[in-house]
Amino acid sequence: MNTDAVVKSKAGQGKVLKRKLEELRQLALDRGADDAVVIPTSEVIVDPRVRLKCMIPQCYSAGRSSYCPPYGYTTQEVRDIVSRYEWAIFFRVSVKNSIIAAISMTDCVKYGVMDNGGNAINLGGHYFLVFTIVKLLQKRAKALGYASTQGFGAGTCRSLFCSFQLGCQDLLTRRGCLHPNLACPSMESCGMNAYTMAARVGWDIYPIGGTCQPDSVPHGNLMGLVLVT
Repeated sequence: MNTDAVVKSKAGQGKVLKRKLEELRQLALDRGADDAVVIPTSEVIVDPRVRLKCMIPQCYSAGRSSYCPPYGYTTQEVRDIVSRYEWAIFFRVSVKNSIIAAISMTDCVKYGVMDNGGNAINLGGHYFLVFTIVKLLQKRAKALGYASTQGFGAGTCRSLFCSFQLGCQDLLTRRGCLHPNLACPSMESCGMNAYTMAARVGWDIYPIGGTCQPDSVPHGNLMGLVLVT
């Protein structure tokens, strides 16, 4: 093959790649994401301090899922995994401040109870949407011919899919996850700095803690990521 043919072949491959990635980005938007971008995996930030925040002070989910610290992937394992992929679809699902920063939400999280306003269920639906988009993107990526995909959601799959179980079945029985087609690790549990990544792609991001009031933040964001190669 001569030089011109090689150049044309690479250009054609580049167009196909761009079209596939754009299809995945658009799929995220069509299925409920408020924004989505395609980024090279070199822009996925893995920082051990993010994973440490899950444990100090201890998150209510820490140790309750095989995907949450101190279990799950170490930051070094995550770096190794990310390095074996080329591209990522990074997306966000926006949540109203009246829901994600509701005054009742602190007790809901701390004691595992529902509030009369339905904010906990509503917020759970947003988290479920993130996991759903991740799995849809992975399924479509495989159909497009990508050899490998890896997905990361937001929050803990334990509360969403196994809240009525005695515990995480993978931890209790070591027989694997009850919902492998839905569950996946979160970005934060793997040490991914979703906040900085969001800021770098131009999204407004606000930290929301237990003492946050609805009128102190415009909205919240839940983020997900799918690696493809």
